[in-house]
Amino acid sequence: MNNLNKRAQSHLTRYVFLFICSVLYNLEANTSNFSLSGHVDFTYISRLSDQSLINIPYRMVSLNLENQADQITLNGNFALEYHVRDDSYFLGSSDPQDFIIDMRELYVSYNTDIYELRIGKQIHSWGSVDENSPLDNASGLDYYYLFFGGIERKMATLSAAMDYYMGNLKINTVFSPLHSTNRIPLGDDDFPVQLPIYPDANEILPISKRPYEGGLYATYSTDFGDLSASYFSGYDRTFNLTGVNVYGRGSDISFPNVDIVFGYRKTNVMGLGGVLLNDWFILRYDLGYFRTEDQNSSIERPSSFNPIYYDSLHFTYPLLEEAEYFQSTIQFETELPFDITLLAQYFTHDTLHYSSDSLPVDQEIDIPNLEIDPSNIDPSNFFTPGMGVPLAILTKKAVFLSLEKKILDEQLSISITSMMDIAEYEDVSGTAGLLMELKVGYKFEQDLEGLIALTKVNGSSAHPDGDNYPFNRMEDFSHIRFELKYFF
Repeated sequence: MNNLNKRAQSHLTRYVFLFICSVLYNLEANTSNFSLSGHVDFTYISRLSDQSLINIPYRMVSLNLENQADQITLNGNFALEYHVRDDSYFLGSSDPQDFIIDMRELYVSYNTDIYELRIGKQIHSWGSVDENSPLDNASGLDYYYLFFGGIERKMATLSAAMDYYMGNLKINTVFSPLHSTNRIPLGDDDFPVQLPIYPDANEILPISKRPYEGGLYATYSTDFGDLSASYFSGYDRTFNLTGVNVYGRGSDISFPNVDIVFGYRKTNVMGLGGVLLNDWFILRYDLGYFRTEDQNSSIERPSSFNPIYYDSLHFTYPLLEEAEYFQSTIQFETELPFDITLLAQYFTHDTLHYSSDSLPVDQEIDIPNLEIDPSNIDPSNFFTPGMGVPLAILTKKAVFLSLEKKILDEQLSISITSMMDIAEYEDVSGTAGLLMELKVGYKFEQDLEGLIALTKVNGSSAHPDGDNYPFNRMEDFSHIRFELKYFF
């Protein structure tokens, strides 16, 4: 079935490519309006602790193009992602390139008075709040840009989408035949947010069914704001523990091999949201209810480690996870005295129900980066949400505050942003984790902008997770950043 899915995806990609080529030919044959824009970004980022360079990729060049003829528009977004080479790079590779060309988006849109149809590789944005919406699941996430805003931290997927307008009602539908996963740091660079487990590719159990994903997002606009409702169905963006197999050599199990199997749960999301507008403030709210279920009722397969020696499957324990959880984000915006803009968010996550089979294994399970003692094996301890707000991997409750002031005819901007972990932990009083950033930006010219940012992260030595507490791991990410951007 996995090979069948790959063939179907290959055929679909070919058809979409041919379709876009035909549109390009049609645009070339007709009078069209072509526009090109983008920016070049030169960035330097170093730690506060020892002024060493923080080695993480970033997009040095971003290029947007649009070519329109009548009702058809070709949209594209391309980026050059820069990767810093370490000192021993040329000892393992002779390739001089330190850039990756990323075709972030390339899609065709067809516009009429009542609908817009889009087909191709595109990024989708759902939700009423500006960031951290639990309803924004139609596109995957790039964790390297987790702390960026807007579509910068999203990944496109090959899909079809349509916006349909009926008076004050807008209905957006999305469908993709492909499973979109998040781009996660693999622990080989300096990015501070990492997963506790990094399985090998051969430990991932492929999705056995067609990995179709899609949903509907409806928004009704009034004089006082918007009301929205949504439904999305797809497979989780990050992997989950799906079970354990125990192998032996024929009938001999005196030296067993324990094989950890990972997969992707099927998750359905129902959401409600709204925006309240008035002369004093703007209030935004998103609430998502998630129901997720492991589809792997059987995980029997050859061993992923030395299948010639470990040729006999003796025990198999599929977890059969089922869970229900909710996430909500409320956002408040207002103008303070002295033209200071305030934006505040409150995020919360809670698991409503969890059930699974047990793991009756009587020896230590060795997972890369994680040692599991048999006495502590409880599947609920390993449950993590595969959809929703990405910051749920950091905390169950958080507050975000941002203050911004612009002066000199908006040529100079000063902002202070903070993220606080306000979840309750044993032996921890007050805020367990805090991230603060002071940022100053200055426009030298209309197309040239400079930026200096100072970011400080504090954790808690009393946290029960110790060094594994995300904010404790992030303390070394405290840094100073310089940017120079040229827009064209």
